[in-house]
Amino acid sequence: MRRRLAVLLVDALGWELAASAPGFAAGLPHRRRLETILGFSSGALPTLFTGRPPAEHGRWLMYRRAGSAGTPFHGFRWLGLLPPRLRRSWKLSRLLARLVARRGVRGYFSLYQVPRDLLEEFDLAERDDIFVPGGLPGGSLWDTVARSGIRWQGWNWRTPESEALSAMERALERGPEDFLFCYTADLDAALHREGSGGADVRERLARYDAWLTRNAHAARRRGEELRLVLLSDHGMLDVRETVDVMGALAGLSCRWPRDYVPFFDSTFARFWWRSALARGEVRAALEGVRGGRWLEDEELERAGALFPGREYGEDIYLLDPGVLMVPSFMGSRPLAAMHGYDPAHPQMAAALLASHPVPDGVRHLRDVRGFLEDGLAWLAEAR
Repeated sequence: MRRRLAVLLVDALGWELAASAPGFAAGLPHRRRLETILGFSSGALPTLFTGRPPAEHGRWLMYRRAGSAGTPFHGFRWLGLLPPRLRRSWKLSRLLARLVARRGVRGYFSLYQVPRDLLEEFDLAERDDIFVPGGLPGGSLWDTVARSGIRWQGWNWRTPESEALSAMERALERGPEDFLFCYTADLDAALHREGSGGADVRERLARYDAWLTRNAHAARRRGEELRLVLLSDHGMLDVRETVDVMGALAGLSCRWPRDYVPFFDSTFARFWWRSALARGEVRAALEGVRGGRWLEDEELERAGALFPGREYGEDIYLLDPGVLMVPSFMGSRPLAAMHGYDPAHPQMAAALLASHPVPDGVRHLRDVRGFLEDGLAWLAEAR
């Protein structure tokens, strides 16, 4: 009997969201709640693929401080000479994104609303494609796939979800591949727009359920032993309030970028200091803001996110679960749901659902690589 393995990685399909949909993915009875990392998919996906925490594989948040290796945003400081309206235009953003890609960035990134003249202070952590062999330092799942010689095909954010799922289904029906993988971020986007109770969110869950059921039945008709895996990298939490961190700093005597360099993510405010005075003033100001707290080194170390070079921030301020930073460098409008909170919050947990048993030791994103590599070994046994 032919053996095959199909993995569907759905960004933001949290453990609690999956459990809230009655009968969801009933054909995948082996289920495990997965602890996620502190941060976003930019760190969670590399952890899932490598089995290592961010401080070891080097990828945590999308933007980090520019270092001696240079930055793909070189020369962007001169954009500050342009009129504000032009700096904010989508046409300029599209041109700048194309320029960054031509400078060798093969991974996922977005310029969002990062001030264009401040971009040169930063670098992109994901310069390489994390979905291919050699894309992550120290090796990843994809390097194991390449060494195995197993025939495979994968789809990721570069292909629209509907197109990717249809192509994956056709490959299962008549393709030569034994291992098929698809990553989609469409549910993540729907959750940001609508929140956990949104109509599009529920429709997508039903779509994934139908896809899994249909392909399981088709494999049985073909006389194949198909192992199906549905997993995610983190959960999502509905936003209950917003906080204006940038506004809280606007009245201080110190100013950025003169006295410090900030990066305002959706749930993190990160700082690199030009003076001890600025550090003291900013830290004191944010200690008086309700809805967040400063992260100490001990907590970052426990989370696997303490970087000796401080490339992701010399001091880091994290918002409380359900609180969103508005405005931020990510956007100026509230969202219905967000992630990137303390991973101990129940709704941050990721999910792993499988048609075959999941070892008891699979409890964290770090454990997923080994679980999937066991599946590759199972495929190799039949060759």
